[in-house]
Amino acid sequence: MSTPARPLRVALDVSATRLGQAGVARTIVQLADALAAHPDVDLLRLGLGTPPRSASAARRALALRLDLEWYPRGVRREAAARGADVLHLPLPRGPLSPGLPPTIITVHDLAVVRYPETLSVWNRHYTLRTLQRVLAAAGAIIAVSEDTAADLAAFAPALTDRVHVITNGVDTFWSVPAEAPDFAAPYVLAVGTPEPRKNIVRLVEAMQRRQTVGASEQLVLVGADGWGADQLPSVPWLHRLGRVDDRSLRSLYQHAAAVVIPSLHEGSGLPVLEAFAAGAPVAAANVGALPETAGDAAILFDPLDVRALATGIDQAIAERDRLVPLGRARALAATWSVAAERYIAVYHSLR
Repeated sequence: MSTPARPLRVALDVSATRLGQAGVARTIVQLADALAAHPDVDLLRLGLGTPPRSASAARRALALRLDLEWYPRGVRREAAARGADVLHLPLPRGPLSPGLPPTIITVHDLAVVRYPETLSVWNRHYTLRTLQRVLAAAGAIIAVSEDTAADLAAFAPALTDRVHVITNGVDTFWSVPAEAPDFAAPYVLAVGTPEPRKNIVRLVEAMQRRQTVGASEQLVLVGADGWGADQLPSVPWLHRLGRVDDRSLRSLYQHAAAVVIPSLHEGSGLPVLEAFAAGAPVAAANVGALPETAGDAAILFDPLDVRALATGIDQAIAERDRLVPLGRARALAATWSVAAERYIAVYHSLR
């Protein structure tokens, strides 16, 4: 009688969740939950620990320790010590040479190559110095969109045979009905870490343009832990909430007149899927992977054109009844269980 095969032991690095709770951190947590629920996977979460206070010296020190010790050496040592069959690093940070267990690297975008000026100095220089070696050392590379896969093909053409496209999922949490937020006036919602790539200055200019022609919607900005956030005007129709918990964010999504994603580049666009699941109409930039993620369920606009941005918001609000069912359908098709199955197939290919 044969012995049943044991579950695949997958070491997943979750250390990035200690540094922030924005889009990539959310995908790590949700993928981890989907993998842990799979009967054929024994999931090992590596890099757990108490998150340091935002913008503190302890947070900066942790980021340096991760980049200089954990990713190049420590994470593989830990995975090997715990008997992992494969090591999955959900950021383009990791060992600089091949070894055991084999590594899988997820690349969310190549903004560091395409738009280096929009990243912090340390992140830009560290990533540009290590990225080629990290990718070459990996047994498999996951791109979260066809757009990111195309960027990888241009950046590292010799590694294209290792690239697999696995799109992100979206949690059903966002579709659960929520109470109304503390905003009496209608509002447009933007979600994202406040950094130059998110194009918030042009969004505010677009909203100012709408105000001058009598639009009633205010602007609500959600997101924290950014760098180089631009100084925005102090006007009564602009609300900067910083980081909010998921229940508050769900409520903000569900009651928004529209959700706008004006980014200069995104490798996927998680807020698009979250807004779709929550039943909000979406206006998104026509760059990067946003058109791929949104499909025909959002209004697309040129993020460099303030007039086009304002018009895109107007259209999303006006076409709510058409857009919301299309968005819900796209969200229903984007499940983390499907993404987890595809990741597991890649893991098995490296055993």
